Amino acid sequence: MYTVFLNNKGRVLYDTLIYKWDRDDAFIIECDKNVLNSLQKHLKLYKLKRQINFADMSNELKVHAFISNVTEDAIESKNDIKIYKDPRLSDLGCRVISPAQTPEPDIAQVVGKDVEIKENEDGYKYLRYKLGVGEGADDLPPGTTFPLEVNCDYLHGVSFHKGCYIGQELTARVHHTGVVRKRIMPIKFTDTIKGELEKDSVISAPDNPKSNLGKLKGVVQDYGIGLLRIKEALDAKVLAVGKCTIEVVKPSWWPLEAPKDKQPLAKSE
Repeated sequence: MYTVFLNNKGRVLYDTLIYKWDRDDAFIIECDKNVLNSLQKHLKLYKLKRQINFADMSNELKVHAFISNVTEDAIESKNDIKIYKDPRLSDLGCRVISPAQTPEPDIAQVVGKDVEIKENEDGYKYLRYKLGVGEGADDLPPGTTFPLEVNCDYLHGVSFHKGCYIGQELTARVHHTGVVRKRIMPIKFTDTIKGELEKDSVISAPDNPKSNLGKLKGVVQDYGIGLLRIKEALDAKVLAVGKCTIEVVKPSWWPLEAPKDKQPLAKSE
């Protein structure tokens, strides 16, 4: 499952994938390696007197992103290599988890394809940016954004029917009564990137350089993601960041929402 941990102000601290592991009482939490220690400290705050143990498995397990469709939720195979469908989007493919010392041919054999295993994450990040999916502390700096702004509701990462959790009140209020004005969205660079673009560079309308429609969160080749004011960004169509011209893309996987004046009215008692 995909989920995020929030602070008491309802802002995202850590985005994670959680896997049911070998034993009934064991789970693997995948997170950005740069926030591993912080996440462990955060979890231990809520351990209280329960018999729960936390262990760093980063030296024992390795995670790969594999872009392909798998029919089963989890497939176990030899050498303890496991494949899980990414719970966020089918376009993100699968996660392959293996013991750290597993030879690359063994992983390729389990996957069932002729694959080339790369240590560089740029290809995976490029796919995420084209889709408009933020991941990790670089894209989602801890304590800066709300879960609905990072599309957690669209990516099956939040339940509005479960019990209480840290940051629930604000998250539920925004969902049921508020309006989400900003979201992480993909942006396409329409010309060659000129100069170095700094993270959190202001995105503006070309005819009004002082306008602030959002902030750049990351760039790979000709795609990036930004936290943008949805209506203003889509209405403007063409925007600018630094000396570059960009287009905002509304993700095809976003749900279609009926206009409020056409939504069915609830029956009165």
